[in-house]
Amino acid sequence: GDVPRHPNQNPRRYRSPEEHDIPFETHFIRCEDGVSIHSWLLLHPESSKDKLPTIMFFHGNAGNIGLRLPNAYFLYRHLKANIFMVEYRGYGDSDDVKPTEAGLKLDSEAALRFILDHPHVDPERIFCFGRSLGGAVAFHVAEYAERKSLPLAGVMVENTFLSISHMVDQLMPFLTPLKPLVLKIGWNNYKIAPKLKTPILCLAGDSDELVPHSQMLELFELSKKSSTCARMHVIRGGTHNESWALGGKVYLQRIRDFFFEVLATAAADTASSAVVNEKRLDVGMGGDLDGAIGSSAIPTMPTNLVGMTWEATNVGATGSGQSSDKKDK
Repeated sequence: GDVPRHPNQNPRRYRSPEEHDIPFETHFIRCEDGVSIHSWLLLHPESSKDKLPTIMFFHGNAGNIGLRLPNAYFLYRHLKANIFMVEYRGYGDSDDVKPTEAGLKLDSEAALRFILDHPHVDPERIFCFGRSLGGAVAFHVAEYAERKSLPLAGVMVENTFLSISHMVDQLMPFLTPLKPLVLKIGWNNYKIAPKLKTPILCLAGDSDELVPHSQMLELFELSKKSSTCARMHVIRGGTHNESWALGGKVYLQRIRDFFFEVLATAAADTASSAVVNEKRLDVGMGGDLDGAIGSSAIPTMPTNLVGMTWEATNVGATGSGQSSDKKDK
Protein backbone atom coordinates (compact mmCIF):
# COMPACT_ATOMS: atom_id res chain seq x y z
CA GLY A 1 0.00 0.00 0.00
CA ASP A 2 1.51 3.26 1.17
CA VAL A 3 4.74 1.80 2.55
CA PRO A 4 7.56 1.67 -0.04
CA ARG A 5 8.98 -1.76 -0.84
CA HIS A 6 12.61 -0.69 -1.30
CA PRO A 7 14.70 1.61 0.90
CA ASN A 8 15.63 3.85 -2.03
CA GLN A 9 11.93 4.63 -2.46
CA ASN A 10 11.66 6.00 1.08
CA PRO A 11 11.59 9.71 1.93
CA ARG A 12 14.98 11.37 2.27
CA ARG A 13 17.02 10.31 5.34
CA TYR A 14 15.30 6.92 5.35
CA ARG A 15 17.02 5.61 2.22
CA SER A 16 20.55 4.83 3.37
CA PRO A 17 22.84 5.11 6.40
CA GLU A 18 25.00 7.30 4.18
CA GLU A 19 22.44 10.10 4.65
CA HIS A 20 23.35 10.09 8.37
CA ASP A 21 27.13 10.01 7.76
CA ILE A 22 27.34 6.54 9.32
CA PRO A 23 30.13 4.24 8.10
CA PHE A 24 28.41 1.11 6.83
CA GLU A 25 28.65 -1.95 4.65
CA THR A 26 25.97 -3.48 2.45
CA HIS A 27 25.84 -7.27 2.37
CA PHE A 28 23.68 -9.77 0.52
CA ILE A 29 23.73 -13.00 2.49
CA ARG A 30 22.84 -16.34 0.97
CA CYS A 31 20.61 -18.53 3.11
CA GLU A 32 20.62 -22.31 3.31
CA ASP A 33 17.80 -22.57 0.75
CA GLY A 34 19.56 -20.26 -1.74
CA VAL A 35 17.53 -17.13 -1.00
CA SER A 36 19.58 -13.92 -0.72
CA ILE A 37 18.78 -11.36 1.97
CA HIS A 38 19.87 -7.74 2.17
CA SER A 39 21.56 -6.20 5.21
CA TRP A 40 23.35 -3.11 6.41
CA LEU A 41 26.16 -3.24 8.95
CA LEU A 42 26.59 0.12 10.70
CA LEU A 43 30.19 -0.28 11.76
CA HIS A 44 32.18 1.95 14.10
CA PRO A 45 35.71 2.52 12.71
CA GLU A 46 37.19 1.56 16.09
CA SER A 47 35.06 -1.60 16.40
CA SER A 48 37.96 -4.09 16.35
CA LYS A 49 40.33 -2.07 18.53
CA ASP A 50 37.74 -1.28 21.22
CA LYS A 51 35.92 -4.64 21.07
CA LEU A 52 32.56 -2.92 20.69
CA PRO A 53 29.28 -4.83 21.00
CA THR A 54 27.22 -5.56 17.90
CA ILE A 55 23.42 -5.64 17.82
CA MET A 56 21.64 -7.83 15.27
CA PHE A 57 18.50 -5.79 14.55
CA PHE A 58 15.39 -7.73 13.49
CA HIS A 59 12.54 -5.50 12.31
CA GLY A 60 8.78 -5.82 12.58
CA ASN A 61 6.21 -6.86 10.01
CA ALA A 62 5.82 -3.61 8.07
CA GLY A 63 8.09 -1.73 5.68
CA ASN A 64 11.83 -2.00 4.99
CA ILE A 65 14.98 -1.48 7.04
CA GLY A 66 15.38 2.11 5.85
CA LEU A 67 12.36 3.07 7.92
CA ARG A 68 14.27 1.85 11.00
CA LEU A 69 17.28 4.09 10.40
CA PRO A 70 16.35 6.65 13.12
CA ASN A 71 16.13 3.82 15.66
CA ALA A 72 19.37 2.23 14.41
CA TYR A 73 21.23 5.56 14.47
CA PHE A 74 19.96 6.19 18.00
CA LEU A 75 21.42 2.88 19.20
CA TYR A 76 24.61 3.22 17.13
CA ARG A 77 25.37 6.68 18.49
CA HIS A 78 24.30 6.44 22.13
CA LEU A 79 25.32 2.85 22.89
CA LYS A 80 28.49 2.95 20.77
CA ALA A 81 27.48 -0.38 19.28
CA ASN A 82 27.63 -1.69 15.74
CA ILE A 83 24.13 -2.26 14.33
CA PHE A 84 23.57 -5.16 11.93
CA MET A 85 20.23 -4.48 10.22
CA VAL A 86 18.79 -7.62 8.64
CA GLU A 87 16.05 -7.44 5.99
CA TYR A 88 13.92 -10.57 5.67
CA ARG A 89 13.14 -12.31 2.39
CA GLY A 90 10.27 -10.62 0.61
CA TYR A 91 11.14 -7.27 2.20
CA GLY A 92 13.16 -4.34 0.86
CA ASP A 93 16.10 -5.33 -1.33
CA SER A 94 16.08 -8.99 -0.29
CA ASP A 95 14.94 -11.63 -2.78
CA ASP A 96 11.30 -11.26 -3.75
CA VAL A 97 9.98 -14.53 -2.37
CA LYS A 98 7.00 -15.01 -0.08
CA PRO A 99 8.00 -14.67 3.57
CA THR A 100 7.16 -17.67 5.74
CA GLU A 101 7.98 -18.59 9.31
CA ALA A 102 10.43 -21.26 8.11
CA GLY A 103 11.99 -18.80 5.66
CA LEU A 104 12.49 -16.02 8.20
CA LYS A 105 14.12 -18.53 10.55
CA LEU A 106 16.58 -19.44 7.79
CA ASP A 107 17.24 -15.72 7.25
CA SER A 108 18.11 -15.21 10.92
CA GLU A 109 20.37 -18.27 11.02
CA ALA A 110 22.30 -17.15 7.94
CA ALA A 111 22.62 -13.64 9.37
CA LEU A 112 24.05 -14.97 12.64
CA ARG A 113 26.59 -17.19 10.86
CA PHE A 114 27.63 -14.23 8.71
CA ILE A 115 28.15 -11.74 11.53
CA LEU A 116 30.03 -14.28 13.65
CA ASP A 117 32.62 -14.51 10.86
CA HIS A 118 32.93 -10.78 10.18
CA PRO A 119 36.58 -9.71 10.64
CA HIS A 120 35.71 -6.46 12.48
CA VAL A 121 33.08 -7.86 14.83
CA ASP A 122 33.87 -9.49 18.17
CA PRO A 123 31.91 -12.79 18.08
CA GLU A 124 31.71 -12.85 21.89
CA ARG A 125 29.90 -9.47 22.00
CA ILE A 126 26.97 -10.03 19.68
CA PHE A 127 23.45 -9.37 20.95
CA CYS A 128 20.24 -9.84 19.00
CA PHE A 129 17.35 -7.40 19.21
CA GLY A 130 13.84 -7.75 17.83
CA ARG A 131 10.66 -5.71 18.03
CA SER A 132 7.20 -7.20 17.47
CA LEU A 133 7.65 -9.92 14.81
CA GLY A 134 11.38 -9.27 15.10
CA GLY A 135 11.18 -10.39 18.73
CA ALA A 136 9.98 -13.79 17.57
CA VAL A 137 12.88 -13.95 15.12
CA ALA A 138 15.27 -12.99 17.95
CA PHE A 139 13.89 -15.75 20.17
CA HIS A 140 14.45 -18.24 17.36
CA VAL A 141 18.03 -17.18 16.62
CA ALA A 142 18.88 -17.37 20.34
CA GLU A 143 17.47 -20.89 20.51
CA TYR A 144 19.36 -21.78 17.30
CA ALA A 145 22.63 -20.43 18.72
CA GLU A 146 22.24 -22.54 21.86
CA ARG A 147 21.36 -25.64 19.87
CA LYS A 148 24.38 -25.21 17.57
CA SER A 149 26.75 -24.05 20.36
CA LEU A 150 27.31 -20.72 18.61
CA PRO A 151 28.25 -17.66 20.66
CA LEU A 152 25.50 -15.15 21.37
CA ALA A 153 25.95 -12.80 24.32
CA GLY A 154 22.29 -11.97 24.85
CA VAL A 155 18.85 -11.36 23.40
CA MET A 156 16.67 -8.25 23.68
CA VAL A 157 12.99 -8.35 22.76
CA GLU A 158 10.66 -5.36 22.62
CA ASN A 159 6.87 -5.43 22.46
CA THR A 160 6.65 -8.94 21.10
CA PHE A 161 4.00 -11.61 21.61
CA LEU A 162 3.60 -15.02 23.22
CA SER A 163 2.65 -16.62 19.89
CA ILE A 164 0.54 -16.04 16.80
CA SER A 165 -2.08 -18.25 18.38
CA HIS A 166 -2.28 -15.88 21.35
CA MET A 167 -2.57 -12.94 18.94
CA VAL A 168 -5.45 -14.63 17.12
CA ASP A 169 -7.21 -14.80 20.49
CA GLN A 170 -6.53 -11.09 20.97
CA LEU A 171 -7.23 -9.70 17.50
CA MET A 172 -9.64 -12.25 16.01
CA PRO A 173 -11.42 -14.04 18.84
CA PHE A 174 -14.08 -15.31 16.43
CA LEU A 175 -11.40 -17.64 14.99
CA THR A 176 -10.28 -19.04 18.35
CA PRO A 177 -12.43 -22.21 18.13
CA LEU A 178 -11.05 -22.87 14.63
CA LYS A 179 -7.35 -22.41 15.40
CA PRO A 180 -6.46 -26.13 15.23
CA LEU A 181 -7.88 -26.20 11.71
CA VAL A 182 -6.78 -22.88 10.25
CA LEU A 183 -3.58 -21.69 11.95
CA LYS A 184 -0.60 -21.99 9.59
CA ILE A 185 2.25 -20.37 11.55
CA GLY A 186 3.22 -20.40 15.18
CA TRP A 187 6.11 -18.19 16.31
CA ASN A 188 5.74 -19.86 19.69
CA ASN A 189 7.89 -17.58 21.84
CA TYR A 190 6.19 -18.86 24.98
CA LYS A 191 7.69 -22.30 24.34
CA ILE A 192 11.24 -21.00 23.80
CA ALA A 193 11.38 -18.49 26.68
CA PRO A 194 11.30 -21.00 29.60
CA LYS A 195 14.07 -23.13 28.05
CA LEU A 196 16.46 -20.40 26.90
CA LYS A 197 19.62 -20.04 28.99
CA THR A 198 20.87 -16.99 27.07
CA PRO A 199 20.69 -13.68 29.00
CA ILE A 200 17.55 -11.77 28.06
CA LEU A 201 16.33 -8.19 28.38
CA CYS A 202 12.58 -7.64 27.92
CA LEU A 203 11.69 -4.08 26.87
CA ALA A 204 7.99 -3.33 27.09
CA GLY A 205 5.81 -0.29 26.56
CA ASP A 206 2.93 -0.40 29.01
CA SER A 207 0.66 1.38 26.50
CA ASP A 208 1.26 -0.99 23.58
CA GLU A 209 -1.87 -0.68 21.45
CA LEU A 210 -1.26 -3.87 19.45
CA VAL A 211 0.32 -6.55 21.62
CA PRO A 212 -1.21 -6.73 25.10
CA HIS A 213 1.35 -5.62 27.67
CA SER A 214 0.49 -8.73 29.68
CA GLN A 215 2.13 -10.90 27.00
CA MET A 216 5.51 -9.23 27.53
CA LEU A 217 5.12 -9.58 31.29
CA GLU A 218 4.39 -13.29 30.84
CA LEU A 219 7.39 -13.78 28.55
CA PHE A 220 9.59 -12.26 31.25
CA GLU A 221 8.11 -14.58 33.89
CA LEU A 222 8.75 -17.54 31.61
CA SER A 223 12.33 -16.41 31.01
CA LYS A 224 13.03 -16.54 34.73
CA LYS A 225 12.80 -20.32 34.60
CA SER A 226 16.05 -20.81 32.69
CA SER A 227 17.88 -17.61 31.68
CA THR A 228 21.16 -16.98 33.45
CA CYS A 229 20.28 -13.26 33.50
CA ALA A 230 16.68 -12.17 33.01
CA ARG A 231 15.94 -8.45 33.13
CA MET A 232 12.94 -6.32 32.26
CA HIS A 233 12.43 -2.62 31.63
CA VAL A 234 8.94 -1.14 31.31
CA ILE A 235 8.56 2.14 29.41
CA ARG A 236 5.71 4.15 30.91
CA GLY A 237 3.47 5.36 28.12
CA GLY A 238 5.45 3.34 25.58
CA THR A 239 3.48 2.30 22.49
CA HIS A 240 4.13 -0.52 20.06
CA ASN A 241 6.58 1.26 17.77
CA GLU A 242 7.52 4.32 19.81
CA SER A 243 8.76 2.83 23.09
CA TRP A 244 12.40 3.35 22.12
CA ALA A 245 11.75 6.99 21.23
CA LEU A 246 9.73 7.68 24.39
CA GLY A 247 12.08 5.82 26.71
CA GLY A 248 14.89 8.35 26.40
CA LYS A 249 17.94 8.17 28.65
CA VAL A 250 16.50 5.56 31.00
CA TYR A 251 15.80 3.19 28.10
CA LEU A 252 19.40 3.52 26.92
CA GLN A 253 20.79 3.07 30.42
CA ARG A 254 18.89 -0.19 30.92
CA ILE A 255 20.44 -1.57 27.74
CA ARG A 256 23.91 -0.38 28.84
CA ASP A 257 23.39 -2.03 32.24
CA PHE A 258 22.40 -5.27 30.52
CA PHE A 259 25.47 -5.19 28.28
CA PHE A 260 27.75 -4.46 31.22
CA GLU A 261 26.33 -7.20 33.41
CA VAL A 262 26.40 -9.85 30.68
CA LEU A 263 29.87 -8.99 29.37
CA ALA A 264 31.41 -8.50 32.81
CA THR A 265 30.14 -11.90 33.91
CA ALA A 266 31.45 -13.52 30.74
CA ALA A 267 34.83 -11.79 31.05
CA ALA A 268 35.24 -12.96 34.61
CA ASP A 269 34.24 -16.48 33.57
CA THR A 270 32.01 -16.71 36.63
CA ALA A 271 29.19 -18.95 35.54
CA SER A 272 28.60 -19.69 39.21
CA SER A 273 28.84 -16.09 40.39
CA ALA A 274 26.41 -14.77 42.96
CA VAL A 275 24.50 -12.81 40.34
CA VAL A 276 23.92 -15.91 38.24
CA ASN A 277 23.29 -18.27 41.13
CA GLU A 278 20.77 -15.98 42.75
CA LYS A 279 19.16 -15.23 39.38
CA ARG A 280 18.51 -11.66 40.48
CA LEU A 281 15.58 -10.73 38.25
CA ASP A 282 15.31 -6.98 37.98
CA VAL A 283 12.30 -5.10 36.69
CA GLY A 284 13.02 -1.44 35.94
CA MET A 285 10.39 1.20 35.37
CA GLY A 286 11.26 4.14 33.18
CA GLY A 287 9.78 6.83 31.07
CA ASP A 288 12.29 9.64 30.88
CA LEU A 289 9.90 11.64 28.75
CA ASP A 290 12.02 14.78 29.12
CA GLY A 291 14.68 12.84 27.29
CA ALA A 292 12.35 11.35 24.71
CA ILE A 293 13.79 11.23 21.22
CA GLY A 294 10.68 12.03 19.25
CA SER A 295 8.62 10.19 16.72
CA SER A 296 9.72 7.12 14.82
CA ALA A 297 9.33 6.71 11.09
CA ILE A 298 8.14 3.14 11.49
CA PRO A 299 4.65 2.91 10.00
CA THR A 300 1.84 2.53 12.49
CA MET A 301 0.83 -1.07 12.17
CA PRO A 302 -2.60 -2.02 13.48
CA THR A 303 -3.67 -3.15 10.02
CA ASN A 304 -0.30 -4.79 9.35
CA LEU A 305 -0.27 -6.86 12.53
CA VAL A 306 -3.90 -7.79 12.02
CA GLY A 307 -3.02 -8.67 8.44
CA MET A 308 -0.11 -10.83 9.57
CA THR A 309 -2.39 -12.64 11.99
CA TRP A 310 -5.03 -13.08 9.31
CA GLU A 311 -2.50 -14.44 6.83
CA ALA A 312 -1.39 -16.91 9.47
CA THR A 313 -4.67 -18.69 8.97
CA ASN A 314 -5.88 -20.78 6.05
CA VAL A 315 -8.93 -18.56 5.77
CA GLY A 316 -6.81 -15.43 5.48
CA ALA A 317 2.28 -16.88 6.59
CA THR A 318 3.43 -13.34 6.71
CA GLY A 319 4.22 -11.47 3.64
CA SER A 320 4.70 -8.94 2.34
CA GLY A 321 23.53 2.51 -0.71
CA GLN A 322 26.64 3.94 -1.67
CA SER A 323 28.76 1.45 0.18
CA SER A 324 30.88 -1.65 -0.10
CA ASP A 325 28.51 -4.04 -1.85
CA LYS A 326 29.24 -7.71 -1.24
CA LYS A 327 27.41 -10.97 -1.78
CA ASP A 328 28.12 -13.53 0.91
CA LYS A 329 27.59 -17.24 1.00
